[in-house]
Amino acid sequence: MTKPAFTSKPVIVSVGPTDFEFTPTVQDANNYTNDMMPNNKVAPAYAYLTRTVKPEQKDELTGLLDSVPGLTIELYATVSSASKGGIEISLKK
Repeated sequence: MTKPAFTSKPVIVSVGPTDFEFTPTVQDANNYTNDMMPNNKVAPAYAYLTRTVKPEQKDELTGLLDSVPGLTIELYATVSSASKGGIEISLKK
């Protein structure tokens, strides 16, 4: 079984010319889920990304998230998926 990335290494995602480094934890993922509301999906993803990005990259990331439509959700999905380290879930009958 592959060990989830948040227990072993940061997640690095390229957005344009910049490689952003994220270090999500189980608590970050749980906070995201707890913050989700039927009419509020972007704010929890935004908070997750800005909490988990390398501190010196936060201003640059915030500038992108505030100016590129749809980037917050797409980037959240990428970082969240990568942080699971390729773990797959399947239903057996």
